[in-house]
Amino acid sequence: MPGTSTYTKTLAIITALCQNEDFKYTEEEMWEFLKNTDIKIKQPSISTKPRHTSAYSMFMKENKKGMDDTTVLAANWANLKSTPDSEEYLRYVNMAQDKDRANGLEPSTGSKAQSQSVEKKLLIELIKTRTIGTPDADKPIFTGKKLDTPINCYKEWKKSQLGLSTTDTISRKDLEQYKLDDNFDISKKSMEGDDWDSYIRNHMIFADI
Repeated sequence: MPGTSTYTKTLAIITALCQNEDFKYTEEEMWEFLKNTDIKIKQPSISTKPRHTSAYSMFMKENKKGMDDTTVLAANWANLKSTPDSEEYLRYVNMAQDKDRANGLEPSTGSKAQSQSVEKKLLIELIKTRTIGTPDADKPIFTGKKLDTPINCYKEWKKSQLGLSTTDTISRKDLEQYKLDDNFDISKKSMEGDDWDSYIRNHMIFADI
């Protein structure tokens, strides 16, 4: 059986990312971004397979006027989403569900846990694809957010010191003890001089999105 094509993998990744309400770019913007990378993928002009629609995508479709709107609209959406019982938020939810039904799909339940799980798996594939044939190909992968915070850099550094995988977790109790042992000062805004200074940027690969 032939392996999954790069296009198919990338399509799945972009679709999953853009269905996440916390992701601020549209599918069109992601494909445009890929055109400026070394990943050579031809995007079909027409997709015949209907996909689930998110409330966020309906919000962007109704309000977006140009590329420069993304940051402002993403902030507006975050505020709107903070009141999930509001009439305006529910209007976009209903719009997305109506579009799903029109496409012959069962309206999405919006399970955040499921979407995050799928997103993480596909994000890993995107990062791997991007680094094939580069010196970074063998580096561990960071799939979290806020890659420049002291606590995230410390945790990834500590896992490497303990010989743990990046997918392993450190219990809260153990983490508190490790921070005491390593003189980790949570009040510090800078990591300069610490062993974990910019650890993620210097020792891992990631999608800076």
